[in-house]
Amino acid sequence: MNVTFGIDWGLVSGLVIGIYLLINLVLPRYPGGFVGTYVAQPILWGLLAYVVWRSPARRPAGRARLRVTLIQSAPIIAAFQIALNVISGLFEGFGKSPYSFTPLGILTNLVFVGSALLGTELSRAWLISRFARRRAALTVGLATLLYTIVSISPSKFTGLVGAEATVKFLGSTCLPLLAENLLASLLAFLAGPWASVAYRGTLVAFEWFCPILPDLSDPIKTLVGTLAPVLGSLMVHSVYAAQARPRFRRRERGEESAGGWIMLTVVGVMLIWFSLGLFPFAPTVVISGSMRPAMDVGDVVIVAKVPADVVRQGDIMQFRTEHAPVMHRVVEISQESPRLFVTKGDANDQPDSDPVLGANVVGKVVFTIPQIGWASIAVKQWLAGVGSLLSDSGITG
Repeated sequence: MNVTFGIDWGLVSGLVIGIYLLINLVLPRYPGGFVGTYVAQPILWGLLAYVVWRSPARRPAGRARLRVTLIQSAPIIAAFQIALNVISGLFEGFGKSPYSFTPLGILTNLVFVGSALLGTELSRAWLISRFARRRAALTVGLATLLYTIVSISPSKFTGLVGAEATVKFLGSTCLPLLAENLLASLLAFLAGPWASVAYRGTLVAFEWFCPILPDLSDPIKTLVGTLAPVLGSLMVHSVYAAQARPRFRRRERGEESAGGWIMLTVVGVMLIWFSLGLFPFAPTVVISGSMRPAMDVGDVVIVAKVPADVVRQGDIMQFRTEHAPVMHRVVEISQESPRLFVTKGDANDQPDSDPVLGANVVGKVVFTIPQIGWASIAVKQWLAGVGSLLSDSGITG
């Protein structure tokens, strides 16, 4: 007998969040790490998958032909993303996979990642199907945000110390996961859970069951990890738009909204690439008053990444030190070899004690935007305070 039962969206989202908290905050506190990781976690994700699977769900937004097309295209998009990683690895190198490749290890990992994949994607598609017909862009966006958050351990958030670690975390971890989950949510919206399973399952299979993996730098991880999913999202939306029935196009505002959401994501990706220094110009927030009145705390300056021989006396230069990058004015340049730069903060009485080697020059300041960086400073201080509080309370272990 085929028995089904109804579930509420609050129960499903609560189960997703509850499993995330159990896995990251409760299970690590108990002895027997293998049981908690490779037994308890698959059981939790498996129960979620079963609960969602046995509950009636609404049909995806795409027609039957479109659903078949997207299910077939999803692993191809994932293969393109994997190919970009492998090509990048040819230039940056490869490393040995950290996972076990014994028969028992492969079987254990297959159960571990397979249960998490099914629980995640079945619940994602079910939640999206409940609301996406009326508010497609909002629903896809909220699902993207939810499943991005549950992909990241809380210790990653609370362990951030300093601006450099925060930027690195946002670029190499958050942004690629956000792009990946946006594409998975769009596939689930249009074609149901098996399309997103096909996409993410291909990526997971490569990561967990390939013995040699690309060893990429953080900027390349950010570039590849966002470029492929964003291009895939644009392709999926284009296929949907091409196959949508003309008489419904005026009424299907969700299609237009989804397109606008994706374009907004592309713009956001470009802005974050810019902030990470993947372009010849990069923004930097001023955090000290040593350059007053030319620059003040909270200002954002645009630094042009130029070679040391382009910098002239009187330029404000950014350079690396042992502790953090510094922006001071060049007051003297030694013409001897190696070339040395004597720098000084405008508000300081004396030049800096150590001259700057040309190899440590990052670039020179070309533009200043007053006071818009205070929000960034406030967020960093808040994150540092939260991390300290959680650490004191023992949550971060």
